[in-house]
Amino acid sequence: MSDGKLSLGLVIYSAVKPIFKIYFIIALGFLLAKRNILSVATCRDLSDTVVSAIMPCLVFTNIVSYLKSSDIKFIGIIFFTGTLLFLVGGLIAYLIYITTKAPKRWMGGLISVGIFPNISDLPIAYLQTFAKGGVILTSAQGEKGVAYVCIYLMVMVMYQFSLGLFRLIEYDFRDELLDKTDEEEKICTDSEGSERHPDVSNASAASSEKKASPHDTIDQRVCEQNHSNSDIDNELDDDDDDDDDDDVDDIEEDEDSSMSSRAVASDRSLDSQEDHQHEAFLRARAKEGRQQSRSPINPEGSELRPRTSYSSENSAPYSLHSVVSRASDLRRQQSQTVRDVINEYSEFDALRSNEVKRTRTATSELAVEPKGEEETSKVKAYLKQLMKNITTPNSLALIISIAIAMAPPLKALFIKTSFYMPNAPDELPPLSFILDFTSYVGAASVPIGLLLLGTTLARLQVDKMPPGFWKTALLITIARLVILPIFGVGLTTGFYRGGWYGDDFLVRFVSVLEFGLPNATSLVYFTAFYTDPAAEEHLQMDCLAICLICQYAVLWISLPFLTTFTLKVSLGL
Repeated sequence: MSDGKLSLGLVIYSAVKPIFKIYFIIALGFLLAKRNILSVATCRDLSDTVVSAIMPCLVFTNIVSYLKSSDIKFIGIIFFTGTLLFLVGGLIAYLIYITTKAPKRWMGGLISVGIFPNISDLPIAYLQTFAKGGVILTSAQGEKGVAYVCIYLMVMVMYQFSLGLFRLIEYDFRDELLDKTDEEEKICTDSEGSERHPDVSNASAASSEKKASPHDTIDQRVCEQNHSNSDIDNELDDDDDDDDDDDVDDIEEDEDSSMSSRAVASDRSLDSQEDHQHEAFLRARAKEGRQQSRSPINPEGSELRPRTSYSSENSAPYSLHSVVSRASDLRRQQSQTVRDVINEYSEFDALRSNEVKRTRTATSELAVEPKGEEETSKVKAYLKQLMKNITTPNSLALIISIAIAMAPPLKALFIKTSFYMPNAPDELPPLSFILDFTSYVGAASVPIGLLLLGTTLARLQVDKMPPGFWKTALLITIARLVILPIFGVGLTTGFYRGGWYGDDFLVRFVSVLEFGLPNATSLVYFTAFYTDPAAEEHLQMDCLAICLICQYAVLWISLPFLTTFTLKVSLGL
């Protein structure tokens, strides 16, 4: 950092300059998504790659290289500051929910919008560009700031996954899951009853056809299909009894021959009816896929199939044609939308099945197992899930890198420090090649993350805005980009006056940046995870899309202003 007082013009230019790079990369991702070059499936693979391999390398590189044992107190300060950030954001969002009378089916989503910011890609890209040239921050200070951002990211991961705050979004879909559960239980019960009373099942089936919704789920058809064979057997047995009554006076030889012929006919009838029902089932699946589609279907009926049980919005399900290359098929179709994101990520059917199974299992276990055993199983399940979250690549990278950074003998194996460690033949630390590998791979994390941010924004669409929701969107945008930054400046100023930061202004500056960020676009994928692809409206996704569009449309003004104010007024540079 340069000596002396910084000019206002220099600070403003340095604060605005990173915005151009960030928005250019976002715009590039937006364009690639519109041309289907970065398809939904491709973005999912890239996101998994970043989380599983690239981001852990970035975390390891920056923490091992730029943190030291004396910085351990800042790790505790960051955890406490992050906790206040999420707590205050959630409380403000809940107050907005009460004040503006937001849709009840989006209460958990609105609180999530208040809690979880885009805490990693945006601040890392901003700091790395801000530190270039060494005018305000040096390159080493920029990379150390990235290490602080990685710790903030791990705090959010701990609250979101280890403590289960992602279930706030699941809370908004509780009615859909319960409604589908009750409907499935009724269908299965009626089907089981039809096995014992075939005549009654005919009347009940006729009445259910009149009441059935055109959007009946596939699982209900599967449930009916599982019992169809037994219905056929019962009907065939009734036909055989009627034929036997008509042939009582026939000659014995003719009766024997007719019985053998009826047996053969029955076998053929059974096979033909099973084939017919199987074909009808496939046609119903294809018809439902066409009803869900709003864009033209490829004449050849060929498309890359998603990994979920629902076909893509622009594809023909259960097509017998060969799948052609992506370049000649997917890129020639209309741009994928948020409905394709829902089709790709949705696990609604699996969640519904688990709810039914869990409800039935819990009911039976309550009758035979003591309460203490049930509570113990819940504790074991939570600890198992917690251990699974700790062993994820990001969490392991954070734990291992902090352990190395806080232990001088271990850190000397990777970088040159004051602790004596014999060098390798190339005069570098013995394990410097590991750091070289992680830094090379980790450098791709932020560009890919911003590209994926652009693709997510490109696919957002609002089918229907709830009445009066503009007030909710406006207030949550003001809360995230105005109120929370003001709170962050005041909080960090209080910590500084209390001697928490000492002479290190960098952790204070990074903390203020974290309070001025918009929402994480990962909320889109969490919402899609619980959304029913067969539903006509997606209220939760529409509300989230409106809020995200408003926030990212204002960010280019709010973030440079916050940076300028922090440097000139709060830090006095």
